[in-house]
Amino acid sequence: MDSRNIIFIMLDTVRADMLKPYGGSINVKNIGRLSNYGIKYNAAIAPGTYTLPSHLSIFLGKRVRSIPWLQFMGIRYSERMTDPFLRKSRYVAGRKELTIAQVMEYFGYRSALFSNNPFVSDATGLAAGFSHISNLFIENKLRTNKTSVKAVLGLIQSSYARRSLVRLAGHVSGLVPSTRLDEMYISLRKRLNAHFSKEYGYYDLDKGAAETNSRLESYIRYNNHPSNFIFINYMEGHEGYPTNLFTDRYVEQDKWLHMTGMASEEDLEVTRKAYSKRIEYLDTKVGQAIGMMRGKGMLDNATIIVSSDHGQAFMEHGTMFHNVHPHNEVIRVPLIMAYFRNGRQVREKVEIDKPFSLTELSNLITGRKQQHGNVVVSDHTGITEVWDTQLLRLLKKRSRNAETVYRKKVQQDMHSTAIFHGRYKLIHYYGNRKDELYRIDADPGESFNIIDKNRSVAHSLLEYGTAA
Repeated sequence: MDSRNIIFIMLDTVRADMLKPYGGSINVKNIGRLSNYGIKYNAAIAPGTYTLPSHLSIFLGKRVRSIPWLQFMGIRYSERMTDPFLRKSRYVAGRKELTIAQVMEYFGYRSALFSNNPFVSDATGLAAGFSHISNLFIENKLRTNKTSVKAVLGLIQSSYARRSLVRLAGHVSGLVPSTRLDEMYISLRKRLNAHFSKEYGYYDLDKGAAETNSRLESYIRYNNHPSNFIFINYMEGHEGYPTNLFTDRYVEQDKWLHMTGMASEEDLEVTRKAYSKRIEYLDTKVGQAIGMMRGKGMLDNATIIVSSDHGQAFMEHGTMFHNVHPHNEVIRVPLIMAYFRNGRQVREKVEIDKPFSLTELSNLITGRKQQHGNVVVSDHTGITEVWDTQLLRLLKKRSRNAETVYRKKVQQDMHSTAIFHGRYKLIHYYGNRKDELYRIDADPGESFNIIDKNRSVAHSLLEYGTAA
């Protein structure tokens, strides 16, 4: 590999079709400038439907379903108490497969990780291979998590505490009439949502980008290595969103209440606006980071890659946010590559329309051969939001609303795979649900399932997906 700096900017939770460079309405001037004179992939596909599987696939260059550590063996990692899902989502480092950071170190690069994400950290093993690690999310949560948040995280972490809580809820709910219980469940859920929205800083416009840039600048100032691999994860695209910029009232952002029809269309529209505002703000921070790196000489010979680990749904196909089945709004992401010489972007406007999996990025960066040919897959490995399953099972016997939420969670917890080949996309469900087949050229919004008249095509795609 030649001596150049490689800067990978991961915009967590950003879907492609809402950005102006991809025909959307969100104005991203800085990202657009990279796109205008760089290589733009118009059909980049995230390998998974949420952070951990997508990043594992990108870092290892392997398909999500082929990574055994995504079987969620329940490894406990509770001492930091920053996120309840770390304990069931830890990647065990030290196996034979090398992460992209380890490969880059082998090639003589100095690697640095700047992450605002609890999954992309040394807590999960995904920081393996990076010489410099800034886990901003974990550091900030350790410092700022309030007592009530830590208490709830403790309950979620402890199976004994959860069982005790469920037993208590069962005893109390038995004293409440069924008609009253239905109303109480939703009321309590909404009150808890509103409380933790404030506690978690949902309404903050900045989710760590400013501090990330500050850390990055400090690192570059004292690092004189000739070849650097820098991975930056910005979290501004992730829910919850600063709806307070548009209204004084509380706006419900509970994905399960949206997906079950218990949140209003008005709340959905305000949430979409707040998402757009966050992405616009994030774009300014990306521009600042690029300007700072240019000023420090990092772009005299460099490649900048901008992408996202997954998209974000706003009730297209009846789903909200991510970690749901792999329709395009969840897995089609931006991917832009820009080359710099002497601080200026090399002008080579190229657009690639063929589906491309982010799984292949490690091979692209390191110059290795692409592994999976013309077949692109994206795997949904089930949901992580299962901490309240025991409670829902208990309440659903007497509460219609609890039963509705429970059924929706079961539906989304089913594994599924999206398979792209040629003009078609198949969504295959590993359970009792009808598969979906779409013509991606004629129906990018996936409105018409044509599987009934194209069974042979669907079977062919399923074979391709199995072999990938």
